[in-house]
Amino acid sequence: MNERAANMGNTTAERELADRGLLPTGSAGSAAVAFMAAASTPGLQRYRGALLGGACGDALGRPAEGRTPSTIRRRFGLLGDLQPDRRGSVGTFTDDTQLTLWTAEALLGGGEDHPELFGRTLAERLDSIRGIGRATRTAIVRLRDGAPWWRSGIGSAGNGVAMRVAPLGLAFGGDLDALRRETARNAVVTHADRLAVASGIIQAYAVARLTRTRPGSLDPGEFITELTAVVAGLENAGGEERKPGPPERIRLVERLAEIPDMLGLRPEEAFAHTYNGAYVLESLPAALWAFLAHPEDAERAVVVAVNGGYDADTVGAMTGTLAGAYLGEGALPRRWVDRLENAEGIRALADRLHRRSSGDAHGHVGDGRSQG
Repeated sequence: MNERAANMGNTTAERELADRGLLPTGSAGSAAVAFMAAASTPGLQRYRGALLGGACGDALGRPAEGRTPSTIRRRFGLLGDLQPDRRGSVGTFTDDTQLTLWTAEALLGGGEDHPELFGRTLAERLDSIRGIGRATRTAIVRLRDGAPWWRSGIGSAGNGVAMRVAPLGLAFGGDLDALRRETARNAVVTHADRLAVASGIIQAYAVARLTRTRPGSLDPGEFITELTAVVAGLENAGGEERKPGPPERIRLVERLAEIPDMLGLRPEEAFAHTYNGAYVLESLPAALWAFLAHPEDAERAVVVAVNGGYDADTVGAMTGTLAGAYLGEGALPRRWVDRLENAEGIRALADRLHRRSSGDAHGHVGDGRSQG
């Protein structure tokens, strides 16, 4: 696509997405704006931590996906070490990490046209996606049938957006308007749903914010307040709970606002309240709870997340992303990272995102000391 055609496509896309209520509006919130304006540039180790942490959580949770906590205990005891897959390989990850890495590649290679490049990648690699969700598969079929990226997504509130958006938080942390807009544009390639878009913006901002937060200084209440404000224009996004009992409708921001008062709960109590399935109204709050209940201990946060079962790989991936963004690669268990599939490739993508966000056209990478 030539530059003029690309610009026309982006203009049409943004107009249509705005008409459908799929773009954020208004300010990201005064607290978020003030914090990010005062924050220093994140160090390289935070970028590596976010991507490697997500991949470790995904790989650790992979054998627990779809299982109940009791089934996990019977089979693994406490699942805290990477397990071999069906072929005997240890450290393999799922579509959570694949789509995260492809999002990063699209950002680095596509510039303003990253949603189109991401969609093209999905279409080309459909048969290699591990554990693909129904919404993503349907969207890819529509892409293959000729739908443009802004019309390919379906109305699904699954967690296929929130699980992959860490690169957007890393790339656009210095510009909250761009972070919110570009995350929404990535989201709709597969999920044309306000709740899915809102969840992606919240997770992307959380990653950006945590990379700039000094370990030991995180205030859960302040953090959650910022997350609920950053989705201005989408703050009413929510849905019916799917846990046992009479169905009740709740907004995502309302569920997140409950988390600071839940941090003293046992995992089984917390997950019974949030639930932790593939519905993003469940899995994103579950991941945020697991992280905030153990913010200074990346291993414990991820282990708690995956041993909760159900959508264990995705909740584990999102929890690991948050923990790695906050504490850096060095806080991740060495026994995980050393056996993780394609760890060096993941580091390389993190390094490229760091160079991009640092605005260093010559590709020089600093020593990674700033903010961890």
